[in-house]
Amino acid sequence: MAQPNQLKEAYETINQLMREEKWADAHRACLELLRFDPENIKIIRLKNKIENNVKRINKKAIQTDIQNLKPLWKTGDYQQILVNLKQLEPYITDNPSIKTLIEKATKKYQEQLRGDQEVGYKGENTRIEALINENKYQEALLGAERLRVMGIHDSELKKLISRIRNKWIEQEMKENQTLLSSTKYEDILLFYQRILKIDPGSSKLKNLIEQTKKTYQVFKVEEKKEFIYKSLEEIKTLYQIKKYEKASQACAEILEIDPQNKSALKFQKLAANKTQKIIDDEVISQIINNQKNLKIEYKANKKSFDRIF
Repeated sequence: MAQPNQLKEAYETINQLMREEKWADAHRACLELLRFDPENIKIIRLKNKIENNVKRINKKAIQTDIQNLKPLWKTGDYQQILVNLKQLEPYITDNPSIKTLIEKATKKYQEQLRGDQEVGYKGENTRIEALINENKYQEALLGAERLRVMGIHDSELKKLISRIRNKWIEQEMKENQTLLSSTKYEDILLFYQRILKIDPGSSKLKNLIEQTKKTYQVFKVEEKKEFIYKSLEEIKTLYQIKKYEKASQACAEILEIDPQNKSALKFQKLAANKTQKIIDDEVISQIINNQKNLKIEYKANKKSFDRIF
């Protein structure tokens, strides 16, 4: 415990610090004394007095800071208001109005941002429409995709993106009408696959690709009609003279052109069955011959065989 003279000197020091409004130093001095003399009522009262004064001073200072924000409220500088109010957050417990002001400024700032987004959205949307009119679809599509990042008017933007893709595909098909009207089916299919990248989900393009494949198949069959006819005649001959492997190869050539050719499918199956039967017969014949040879060898030299039962 501190001596009376030391306590008297400490009181005087604390009071002097209070007169000089050095509240932090005065408060630390009180805490230091209470560390050695926790029950000292006089010091406890001084400490409480200091804390109450500090609260009063802080409250006054906070009110001044809040008053100073009025010009910012008038100009709508809600971002700066929030920056200033965040510095007052440690005093919210004793000054609940700070929380209310932060909530109000936050709401206003969010509304302001949405308003700015709307202005930006309208300007960019106008630019995109101009690009569409100029047939600059790739650039327009990129602009529309960037707009979606804003997170506003999502359903409207989906429709815009779909419209851009459809117009872009229509333009590509219009410019390649000569190719699409030709019989260059492989090139046509490559073209469709390329523009499918514009809209991978396009049911229109997928249907065109399937239809073109079917048309190409019919075209190939018609183009190779004479070849198919001659090949089928040759297959019949090869089958009759038991050249089943060659008949099967000829069937495969026809089926590469016309996968649904019934005659080629029929002879391919027949040839395969005959080939398999020949293989089976050869295996059976080999087994029978091996058995005969073993019997002959056994009779000639029984001692060279071991019994297993």
